[in-house]
Amino acid sequence: MRHYDVRLSPADGWFHPFEKRIDECEGVERVAIQRIRLATDELGVMLYELGGEFDRVEAFVDDELGSFDYWLEAFGDRILLCSQFVPNETVRALLRITREFQVFLDPPMTYVRDGDLRVTYLATEPSFQRAMAVVPDGVDVVLETKQPFEPDENVFLATLTSQQRRLFRTAIDLGYYASPRETTYDEIGREVGIAGGTVGEHLRKIEAKLVDHVVSEPISESTPPQQL
Repeated sequence: MRHYDVRLSPADGWFHPFEKRIDECEGVERVAIQRIRLATDELGVMLYELGGEFDRVEAFVDDELGSFDYWLEAFGDRILLCSQFVPNETVRALLRITREFQVFLDPPMTYVRDGDLRVTYLATEPSFQRAMAVVPDGVDVVLETKQPFEPDENVFLATLTSQQRRLFRTAIDLGYYASPRETTYDEIGREVGIAGGTVGEHLRKIEAKLVDHVVSEPISESTPPQQL
């Protein structure tokens, strides 16, 4: 069993017309798909993350999805939309992969440059190869990384999303935490496909989680403290 980080590139720059309309709406942007599934072949359900001013996003969503049951809510600087939607054939085919093969999605699925979507699958090598062989026409697949699945991995790393783990490991590998520091946000961003300024924001969130984890860990009486 392995984690496969895959970049899906749609020929038109979008997988579903909803994404195209987001791109055409000034002040609204797509960020990530937190959850998505087929309820039936004709209806899907999604938990979608959008960027922009809340009022602008709310007006756009009401125009686009007013006929569906949905909720839209801001969580700090994040805006989450939960809604039904009508899948097109491309989306339907991509979602059938997890239904028809022993392949699992490890969310979130994050948007990167040019409308590409970075997706992490959990599967065996044969299942992954069979699944990728039926990716619909018009969607290019690039395998970015492949890592062993470790069910007993570090407890702290298990609290991170797959994208956060990849960013954190890349920062470590490039020497971000070396003394003196050996890399920059921009260099890390180029490796993982996000903007340098966004790298800093994500690393601060990861570091805050790390501090919380360390502070909350009980100190074993049998283990003497380490001198720095």
